[in-house]
Amino acid sequence: MGEWDRWAERQHIGRRGLHARETLKFYTELQNAKSPLLDFNSRGRDKWKIVHDWLLAAGRVID
Repeated sequence: MGEWDRWAERQHIGRRGLHARETLKFYTELQNAKSPLLDFNSRGRDKWKIVHDWLLAAGRVID
């Protein structure tokens, strides 16, 4: 979650304003950077959805 927190700070968006669109932007930036954070077995599921669900479960975003 540390990478998410650092990313969110750089976006200058208050924590209350973080929604699904921000998780998609975060995911896309990780994907474009070929981040090793996305090197996990998704078992055929959409990796963005998995990342979003993790952030949602951790209380980092609003659905």
